[in-house]
Amino acid sequence: MPEGVKANKTKTILQHLSEAWRCWKANIPWKIPGLPVAIENMIIRYVKAKADWWTNATYYNRERIRRGATVDKTVCKKNLGRLTRLYLKAEQERQHNYLKDGPYLTAEEATAIHTKIFHWLEARKFQHIPFPPLNYKNDTKLFVLCLERLKEAYSVKSRLNQSQREELTLIEQAYDNPHEALSRVKRHLLCHRSFKEVGIEFMDLYSHIIPVYDIEPLEKITDAYLDQYLWYEADKRNLFPNWVKPADQ
Repeated sequence: MPEGVKANKTKTILQHLSEAWRCWKANIPWKIPGLPVAIENMIIRYVKAKADWWTNATYYNRERIRRGATVDKTVCKKNLGRLTRLYLKAEQERQHNYLKDGPYLTAEEATAIHTKIFHWLEARKFQHIPFPPLNYKNDTKLFVLCLERLKEAYSVKSRLNQSQREELTLIEQAYDNPHEALSRVKRHLLCHRSFKEVGIEFMDLYSHIIPVYDIEPLEKITDAYLDQYLWYEADKRNLFPNWVKPADQ
């Protein structure tokens, strides 16, 4: 305990320690106005030491899991949660550094990229792709293709969560009534300005982990249609070189 701090303040300081640690895990800045400098420095040292131990333990357990050692199921789940936190912290720091120091391109490189794209589009006599018209002749075909791609993901799944069941219901409804679903998708593209947040969780394959993004079902269908439409129109205008195939989509 730093000098000049009363012993009965121990409980309050422990609460600050706990709060500072939770803030570190959630990647939220921690600052208490009016806190004595000596106590603040002590809390920062504590969080740094605990963070080092926490991170080292996470990587140690992951290495054991990767090697195939006998590890308790609860430890595996906790390890995945810890790695997710560390990934999100690193990603947030990367984005922050990009905003501060980016875009890591010199003026010459940016000019060269812009010139090459301009010459490529000019050589192709490329015309801009318009917003999907209301009466577009290939609408239904493109929409059915995008629905088939979305439905493929559920062909082998036997157990679905609520979001997946909702998405499957929307896909079935779109199959039954494509014109109404298409008009809703286009209205969504034209008018929608606020979007639902994207969820992320990791699929643990024990040797490595893969990020899986959870997108709101209606937005997913809208994105799938837009992707199919843009790919078709861009390919029709010869935007892509010959070695780019539909499978690259």
